[in-house]
Parts: sequence; structure tokens; C-alpha cells
Amino acid sequence: MKALATLLCALFTASAQGQDLVLYIIPDTPAHMEAWQIVQSAAQRAGIGVALRPLPPRRGMVMANKGELDGAIGRTMLAARDFPDLVPVPESIFNYAPSAWSYKQFDVAGGWNALRGHTLCVRKGYSLTDVRTRHLQRQSMDSDDSLLRMLRRGGCDVAIMDRNNKAGRAAMAADQALYLLQPPLEEAPLYLFLHKRHAGLVGRLSEALRQVKRE
Repeated sequence: MKALATLLCALFTASAQGQDLVLYIIPDTPAHMEAWQIVQSAAQRAGIGVALRPLPPRRGMVMANKGELDGAIGRTMLAARDFPDLVPVPESIFNYAPSAWSYKQFDVAGGWNALRGHTLCVRKGYSLTDVRTRHLQRQSMDSDDSLLRMLRRGGCDVAIMDRNNKAGRAAMAADQALYLLQPPLEEAPLYLFLHKRHAGLVGRLSEALRQVKRE
């Protein structure tokens, strides 16, 4: 994960100068790198230059809302509700499906309520997970690897990660005792948000995202 963060920083340093938009992304999150690649392809199709900057979730949203950055990649509507100067591009990037990863097998068909009575490991700054688990016993961590490590050591019963989380899938392939409990606890679309000064680009980027996803 440190290597991923280093790569992100290098990409930002090398490419930010002269680009049209600098967009923030949550580091140490492979799914957000995939989101960046989708946005990058859509922006290229729309004739818009983009660069990325890895930042902690809250800090990135604050800076984007102030206009110190041009936008945010891969956040939910819930994550943006307190940032009125961010405008969503209405075509979603993909769906985030928070799921329960555990060494225990139990029924999660009831969604988030099924987690009552279990201890949780969650990612810091993920607004959707934060709200949904507010009244549950939990501890927050900075990376997917930290979640899995704490889960493996018995520090929590359940780690909350996307159903397609690459670190989780790799861990499950290496450890048959680890389960991805189905169905997902929820599904929520992730969006590209732009600072309001770039509202004129929303239509172009939305159409470009549709084309990229279709292809």
C-alpha cells in the first residue's frame, strides 16, 4: 500500500502542471485507482486534462469544496452532503458494495442491522460506512491491509470492504477460513464531483463516462 501511495504522489508531481483539473483521490485504495482510470479515460474522451492528488478523505473534500482542488473522485452523495460547493457529475463511476469479510459465517441478509453484536473494522473517512456503523462497536483504520491484519488477529469480527476489494480477494484465496459474506450490506454509486466553478464541464464528463462504461 505504501508503494501505491508513492506512485500516486509521483503521478501527481509529474503531471499536475499544465493540466486542466486536479482531482483528489483517497490513497491506499485500489478501487479508487480504478475509479481514477475510468475518470482519466472519460476526461481524455471529453478533451479535458486531469491530474490526481492523493489525500485523506476529509481533507480532500474540504480542499475541493474550498476550490483549492478542482474536484473529488469516487465519493458517494452522502460523503458530499456537507460540501455545497461540490457539483456531482450525474453519471456514476461504479457502484460501491460494502460487504462483511469475516472468519465467522452468519446471515447478513438483513444488511447493516445483521452486524449488531459483532465488532467491526472500518476504513477511516468512508462517510457511508461511518454513518451506517455509528451505533455499532467499531475501530477505524487507514488501509485495507490494516483491516485484514486486525481481522486475522481477532481484533474484530468483521472487516467492512467492497465486495470486489482486491486485498480481500487475495487474502481469501490464501486463507480458506476467510469468508466474504453475501449479499453486500448495501450498494451505493460513486461519483466524480467538481468544484462549482467547473459546472460547465459536467455535461461533457457525464456523457464521456457513459461512453467509457458502455465500452
